[in-house]
Amino acid sequence: MVVSPISEEIVKTYYFSNLVKLDSIPDLKFRHFRFRLFDGSFYKIKRKIRDPSDLKECLVDMAPMDVYYSTACWLNPHLIASRIDKDILRNVIISCDLSFDIDVGKRISNLDEARHQAIAMNDFLASKGFKVRYSAFSGSKGFHIVCDDPWKSDSSELAPLKREMKAIDERKRIVQEAREGGITFDEKVTVDTRRIIRLPGTINSKTGFLCTVISKSVLESNIETILKLATCDITPAPRIPPRMGEMTALSAYKISGLLGRLGVRPKPVDNLCYSTFYTNNIPGTRLKIPILEFEGWMKKEKVFSIVGDAQNHYKLGDIFVFGDGEKYWAVSLKAVSQRRVEKILAYSGSMNLNQCRKYGCTYIRVGKSIGINGEVIQSEPKLLKVIEADINGQISRTHYDFFSSLGIKHRKMDVDFCGSEKEKLEIVHAIVE
Repeated sequence: MVVSPISEEIVKTYYFSNLVKLDSIPDLKFRHFRFRLFDGSFYKIKRKIRDPSDLKECLVDMAPMDVYYSTACWLNPHLIASRIDKDILRNVIISCDLSFDIDVGKRISNLDEARHQAIAMNDFLASKGFKVRYSAFSGSKGFHIVCDDPWKSDSSELAPLKREMKAIDERKRIVQEAREGGITFDEKVTVDTRRIIRLPGTINSKTGFLCTVISKSVLESNIETILKLATCDITPAPRIPPRMGEMTALSAYKISGLLGRLGVRPKPVDNLCYSTFYTNNIPGTRLKIPILEFEGWMKKEKVFSIVGDAQNHYKLGDIFVFGDGEKYWAVSLKAVSQRRVEKILAYSGSMNLNQCRKYGCTYIRVGKSIGINGEVIQSEPKLLKVIEADINGQISRTHYDFFSSLGIKHRKMDVDFCGSEKEKLEIVHAIVE
């Protein structure tokens, strides 16, 4: 089961009450549609979608977390197979959009920077004579820029597989030119003729925002304007509870990653900044690590004493204590059940107990809080102390590897690991008021 800030009932209600406009998607009946369901699986629509009513029927019936469509058009999109399939009718490509995905990530530090890259991409495409069919805010980490297939009328290659390979080569050339122009984007999305991207007008399950087509003028305005346009009336953007230290209003927009269910909140106003959090969930298991949270006004020695007491009582092993001047977080890598986490938090008087009970997880800020103009609002939490102790039981491989990647050294311990590698760590990029 995938946890989302929106429920299946809310999704079904939204799609029952709202018809998703498909004006920005030409050649609809040749597109492949795929849903991500609430159990985490992907479902391929097994028939052609010919109009918005067809799609609405599927959306209401399946109530998907996320909705995607193919950038390529296929003769039989509902039968699409791998390139090695011998049935040629399953892989007859008609055309393929020229699409670009620009997301917050390693090379783009925040959503406003992604917006500027999207503007640069629009300008680059205009200089090449390519007409942008639409630009969209994905509802989460970035933007999609989509053009019609510039080479659609080229009929020099008739064999479907060779035509597809030629389309890939053409896109590689454009990718190279855009890269040389200094534009940052996910190059794999542009080159891949089998790519699916988020359908405009549908809910992004990571945030509750809508994937929203925006004009060039809106793209050039500001993030606040874009977020207001993308806010879904039935599924307002999720709220991170008021226990988070850097909140000035008692809410925050979750912008990426998978968290526990976070409720809802009103529309944004002004003075936004960006922060990154990680959760205590251990991917690949139902277990969690204990994260204790205390107010920053407490003396460090008092926090260390409380944490040490809980450590001894529950055999938590080494505990890493972080602080940012407004909060303290004490992190144990021991893998325990949700109920056990609640008992540990209650025993220590941790201020995130209600958060844990209500949302099924806790989280800790790991990155800097960055203002819209790129200024540092608050530095990342610092490691204040490691309270060492032996441990019985399993520890989270995910968090152990994550701490190691941050340069936090561990004692050599003869313990069992559980969970996935650090790449599966649930990271949340949040827009915070």
